[in-house]
Amino acid sequence: MPYRVHGMMQSYFTRKMTGYLDHKGIPWLFRRFPGASPEAMVAGFPGGVPVVQTPAGEFMWDSTAMIHHLELRYPEPAVLPQDPVQRFLCYVIEDAADEWFYRVAVGSRWFFPENAAVGGFELARDMSVRMPLACDQAHVAVGEHVRSSCPPLGVTAETIQLWIDDVLRPWLRIFGAHLACSPYLFGARPSLADFALFGGNAAHFVNDPQCRRWTEEDAPAVVQHTHRLLEPEDRELGAWDDPRNVAATLLAVLAELGTRYLPWVSCACVDGVADVVFANGTRVPVRTTQFLRDARATLLARYVESRSARLDAVLDEAGILPFFAGYVAHAGTIPDYRDPPRPRLNRGFPPAHEWEGA
Repeated sequence: MPYRVHGMMQSYFTRKMTGYLDHKGIPWLFRRFPGASPEAMVAGFPGGVPVVQTPAGEFMWDSTAMIHHLELRYPEPAVLPQDPVQRFLCYVIEDAADEWFYRVAVGSRWFFPENAAVGGFELARDMSVRMPLACDQAHVAVGEHVRSSCPPLGVTAETIQLWIDDVLRPWLRIFGAHLACSPYLFGARPSLADFALFGGNAAHFVNDPQCRRWTEEDAPAVVQHTHRLLEPEDRELGAWDDPRNVAATLLAVLAELGTRYLPWVSCACVDGVADVVFANGTRVPVRTTQFLRDARATLLARYVESRSARLDAVLDEAGILPFFAGYVAHAGTIPDYRDPPRPRLNRGFPPAHEWEGA
């Protein structure tokens, strides 16, 4: 019996889930979903995309929680490295993919006309399957709504180029340099973090025309990584990298997260708001949400669980140890994933932003 993925193919988190399901060989069917349905709401669904219906008919949501739940039911091939240091680094990168790069994905789609014309229209086409609207009407409606919802993410028409120049393109170059040396983040098999990044790439950065050109120019290996995960049946899995030897290119990936994301999220989750500081000195105050505070508390709990001299040495070499060791007092608890997850919150972003879930 298949799982049913209710989402949109141009959705960041829908593609994270479908990439994972394809890799695992778990049967699934796609159901186009504009973000709400009576059946999901009866189950307590708080909104967002995607929501997944199990073969037993139960609804579940939150991509990270769903993947952990499915890992318990379908343990092979595992997407979490066994080594505790590699596993925590995987969680660090997945967290940034979900909570940081999503912001530039939304902005790059809706503040660049060519991206909005292609990716936005494709999104509207999926929405119109379940909504009594012409595709052009859905395109206009979703564009207006998402653009009006972007400022709480820190993204506006005035700041989007800063996000492209200081966040997206440096990340593509550094991530691409690592992938030029290794097919996946942690060796010859994809991890949870690979699927988190694949979601953004498949839906946005390798899909939308302007973003695709940047990615091809800066990081052709990222395009190849996306293609590998799009068609996993053509790939043979190898081993995880030797955890005792962390590649310099992976350290650079971690260090890049310490330039803007980790300084912002560390402060914002304590103080409620913090500035994202761009290279030209522009400062954009961005508030956090309870969802993000909970996600950060879980990541810190994973740090406490995995902490060792070896882990701290890797984080220190990457220049990001203070963002974890200095915040252990804010650690939460690690969720129980045995039952299909239905968390009370499913948005890492302000409630006005209705079109994507986490």
